[in-house]
Amino acid sequence: MAKAASMHIGPYDVSVTRKRIKNLYLRVLPQGGGIAVSAPLRTGDAEISRFVLSREDWIERQIERQGSLTPCGFEDGDEVPYFGKRLTLRLLYRTGRVRAERKGDALELSIKREADEAARRKAIDAWYRAELYEAAGAMLPAIERTVGKRAGELRVRDMKTRWGTCNTKTANITLNLRLAQRPAECLRYVLTHELCHLHEPGHGERFWRRMDEYYPDWKRVRKLLKRGI
Repeated sequence: MAKAASMHIGPYDVSVTRKRIKNLYLRVLPQGGGIAVSAPLRTGDAEISRFVLSREDWIERQIERQGSLTPCGFEDGDEVPYFGKRLTLRLLYRTGRVRAERKGDALELSIKREADEAARRKAIDAWYRAELYEAAGAMLPAIERTVGKRAGELRVRDMKTRWGTCNTKTANITLNLRLAQRPAECLRYVLTHELCHLHEPGHGERFWRRMDEYYPDWKRVRKLLKRGI
């Protein structure tokens, strides 16, 4: 007979089902549903905790992959996500330099009429990149004071499986371009998370204690990264 229980392991809410099996199995549930572990009947809580924490990097990749956004079609009138808001895309067909500019609740994209979807996407991504650099640069000094560590170079890339990375040797931080589509507090969470790696390279208990200290609301904010805006 299967036996179900709930556990809190590190940053995760874990549902544990003990049943007549030989090995431990783990799944990341969709829609921010937490972690599900299937375990042999006699497996103790300590062993389950070690098993989950040993898979943290894999778990984080699955969470981030589930949180990827579906881009708009880049047609006139489409909604463009911008730091938790929705801007209405307005295409202005003009000759000359391609330019994207926010005007209130609209994003005006000046572009040639013959420009295809790939060209429109490239122009909007360039605008996202500039906006993310500006937002991160404005936010970073206060976070550095809180965490007690300073970042090296800030970089932005369109990453597929991670919201951010930190090189612990150079202190360089790379941010996912798509953070410009998420609420601004998600950017604060990622910057705090990556700076904490300058104290603790891994995702052990000491790392999450630092997150609790430097950004007490991080669990709620991380859930925003698991779903669309």
